[in-house]
Amino acid sequence: MTEISVGLKDGKKVALVAAGHTGFSGRGSDVVCAGVSALVQALFYGFQEVLKEKGLRSAIDGEKTKMSLDWSACPSQAGDVIAETVIGSLKEIARVYPDHVRILEVHVNELDF
Repeated sequence: MTEISVGLKDGKKVALVAAGHTGFSGRGSDVVCAGVSALVQALFYGFQEVLKEKGLRSAIDGEKTKMSLDWSACPSQAGDVIAETVIGSLKEIARVYPDHVRILEVHVNELDF
């Protein structure tokens, strides 16, 4: 199962940690995992390449299949729109595939970055 923890600060989404393999299908042919991965990478790309945000923190742990993003130091309305769009899309995947993707909202200090 892929677990996605969304970090909140004062009710606003400011970070995300996605970890684990969805287990929908085998590695290399898992469309659910590919969808989650593409969206998380799009979130990174949106902040890093489109908005050119300097305050974005990110980490990738290939062994744990984990990607962490923290955009709390990127106070832009455009960033909020990108984050809401991606997280909303991830929630839809979790709704359709509840046995494979779970999303939790936690205080940003509770994230295992």
